[in-house]
Amino acid sequence: MQYQTDSFDPGTVIAAWLSPATLGELEPMLRRLLAGQQLFVKQKDGSYRPKGCQLGMARSFQFEDLHAPVLRPAGV
Repeated sequence: MQYQTDSFDPGTVIAAWLSPATLGELEPMLRRLLAGQQLFVKQKDGSYRPKGCQLGMARSFQFEDLHAPVLRPAGV
């Protein structure tokens, strides 16, 4: 098994899926909203928040909660 390390700088936008375990912990409405690939922004404290979460989502995620993180595709 290959492990990735968090080498992204704060403010970096990445594309990733939430891990199945993390997704399963969310309430049903959030599960539907966050299923599939999402854009996440790395915060200064090292956590990740879904891009656009300033609309009220108080939850942030750790790097370990993300599955297959990659830099945001160009033009997105």
